[in-house]
Amino acid sequence: MRTISVVGLLAVGLTGPAFAYEQKTTADGDQVRVVAVSKRHVDFADQRNVGALYARLKRAADQACSVESADRHLARPDQACVDQALAEAVRRTDKPLLTAAYQADATASGRALAGNDQ
Repeated sequence: MRTISVVGLLAVGLTGPAFAYEQKTTADGDQVRVVAVSKRHVDFADQRNVGALYARLKRAADQACSVESADRHLARPDQACVDQALAEAVRRTDKPLLTAAYQADATASGRALAGNDQ
């Protein structure tokens, strides 16, 4: 698979300058927004490559967890959703440098990722 899916659970692809996303309904009836982030051409042994991918994953998590609204306060992403979506994307990717970038990120407040065994 050449993409990483960042899934945000909402209360109510491919990447480009603005993220494209797909709205889905789970079997439980929950609405989720799925943002695909390409990992094509990412050298997971290169810290700069992985750092750039991590930054894209963070932006995708913000996008996946944002509510569309003209009110800028309502349009802010839900931080718990962002934390969970980012942690899950990193966990599923299961690459040591990506996990290290996540664990070193002081802004990833949820720390929903316990780590992976590598």
